[in-house]
Amino acid sequence: MERYKEAVAQCLVAPLGEPVEHVMSMLRLPPEPEMGDYAFPCFTLAKTWKQAPQQIASQLAEEVVVQMPVASVQAQGPYLNFTLADDVLSQEVIEGILAAEDDYGCGDEGRGHTVVIDYSAPNIAKELLFHHIRSTMIGHALIRILRARGYTVVSDNHLGDWGTPFGLLIAAYERFGWDGEAGVEDIVQLNALYVRASAEAKTDPAFAQEGRQWFQRLEAGDPDARERWRWFVEVSLAEFQKVYDLLGVSFDHMLGESDYEPYLDDTVKLLEEKHVLSESDGALVVDLEAYDMPPFLVKKQDGTTLYGTRDLSTALYRRREWQFDTCLYVVDMGQSLHFKQLFKSLELAGQEWVSGCHHIPFGLVLQKDPETGKWTKGSTRRGNASLLKTVLEDAIAMARQKIAESNPDLPNPDDVARQVGVGAVVFNDLRHRRVRDVKFDREAILNPYGETGPYMQYAHARCASVLAMARLTPGEGVDYTLLREPEERALVRKLAAYPSVVAEAAREWEPSIIAQHLLDLAADFNRYWARGNKDHRLRILRRDEPASTAARVSLTAALRVVLRNGLHLLGVPTPDAM
Repeated sequence: MERYKEAVAQCLVAPLGEPVEHVMSMLRLPPEPEMGDYAFPCFTLAKTWKQAPQQIASQLAEEVVVQMPVASVQAQGPYLNFTLADDVLSQEVIEGILAAEDDYGCGDEGRGHTVVIDYSAPNIAKELLFHHIRSTMIGHALIRILRARGYTVVSDNHLGDWGTPFGLLIAAYERFGWDGEAGVEDIVQLNALYVRASAEAKTDPAFAQEGRQWFQRLEAGDPDARERWRWFVEVSLAEFQKVYDLLGVSFDHMLGESDYEPYLDDTVKLLEEKHVLSESDGALVVDLEAYDMPPFLVKKQDGTTLYGTRDLSTALYRRREWQFDTCLYVVDMGQSLHFKQLFKSLELAGQEWVSGCHHIPFGLVLQKDPETGKWTKGSTRRGNASLLKTVLEDAIAMARQKIAESNPDLPNPDDVARQVGVGAVVFNDLRHRRVRDVKFDREAILNPYGETGPYMQYAHARCASVLAMARLTPGEGVDYTLLREPEERALVRKLAAYPSVVAEAAREWEPSIIAQHLLDLAADFNRYWARGNKDHRLRILRRDEPASTAARVSLTAALRVVLRNGLHLLGVPTPDAM
């Protein structure tokens, strides 16, 4: 809509004597569609013009000369309201969408700008829990959104595969062994061993010391330690990949903390050269007291490194290798202090590019406590810490059951069930502002009548069904003046706004902006579809009105493109039938 906004602003350039950019910044959207498409508030002119805003609006209404695509201008109180020509807007928007297809919503403002996105980042030796859906899918959506707007994006799954916990894991393996005949998946045994190692370290100081010694050996390159560790990583990655395949997620890089181990000494040396390291109880830290933050620990008393050390090395590596302009860390808001410490430490070390590093925080995933019925963070102790794979498989199974009940003759029901089940889980997560907590209810997210993934997919499938039945070529010989219904006008304007919505989502790093716009589009389309007209449904396909049918089919085709494109950016599949 920016082009139309500029056309409106051009009408005011002469009477106001202001540049078009300034006039555009003053335009507003009216609260009601019948008031017009853009409104110019006259309050700011009252002092200089020495008139009441209502008088200014009336005077401007007489002076302004409109030209296409602006159809009319009208003073309403202190506002000057502009209305665009419906037929011109409909033709330009619909034909533009049909010509662009998959590229509609794309832009080039990000050209020449490189963004690194750090996301998902599970820990080795643990299964992916349901809360991993947040970092994984927010990051995945941001990658697609930014690429759509022309940015060069480098995606990195920063695996947690290094540190003292892995020394403890090796110690547990050596002490307790491995049951090769247990009859369960390796990842299950590995996770159980990880839990046992953590518990043992809290009660047995000797075991905790063994773990620290094993990690020292691991950092020193001990062959036995490295062999055990590599196997743990392989088992974990094989399990992670099953879930990523279900979600349709892939990565440019899967560099774990261990990949930066060769650079740790250089990182410590850099901090020493910049005089930002100090000693505290035998450990090396960056003192951040002057910035109201606790010290940032770089080396422990025993000389081993920490998560923070590896994060410093990771940032330095990414800047050196990928020359990013922006680096986004999609990590839960519980790590906010850590990233403030990390970025400040890099700043103190003279790395000016750190101003392009940003923490992208998000809230919790909440599930119902089976005992109290209250919404709470998943907890193993409470019995509601679900595995992500299990949640996805359950959603797919429930979708398959609903398909069997409602549409037993649907072709490829298993494939559609996977798309609907996974789409339901993903859309439920991304429709919320990312900083908000997300409530997860298996039954609710599969409801086709709420703000859900199936609701969105059903709107897309309904469009596909109409187009299949129409057997017309959208956009061919269409008279767009026939799109006169209020619902049609609203749909055209929302379709026109879609590219600017994607651009806003890219600027704000907020996928929910797209999700909410798509929900509005789907709601408008469903009202349009079901609107009563002389006791009959307002049908898109009318044999007795071929010209109107052609226009409505073209509108439906454009809507389908936008729904498909927008849901694709969010990582939600779009089946043609459900």
